Amino acid sequence: MNPWFERFTAALEADPAPLLDREEARLLLDLAGAAARGAGARQFAPLATYLAGRVAADAAYADRLQVIRAAIEAAAAAGPAEEPLGID
Repeated sequence: MNPWFERFTAALEADPAPLLDREEARLLLDLAGAAARGAGARQFAPLATYLAGRVAADAAYADRLQVIRAAIEAAAAAGPAEEPLGID
């Protein structure tokens, strides 16, 4: 998708290197935005995105996209975070 991500995944030494296409990237950014807005704190965005990625990791492509779409809805529906993240 992008040379920076190619260098990044190469440095992770994953075999095979994970691929990220434009549709997945768009959905993941939508998820991060929904998580930050829904929780009311941007710190929740990367963590929610990571958790969705763990759920989607072993799924086929179409199923991964569906997991991410469901995660966007879940992030929007979860409501505001009423307690701090607690990892300072």
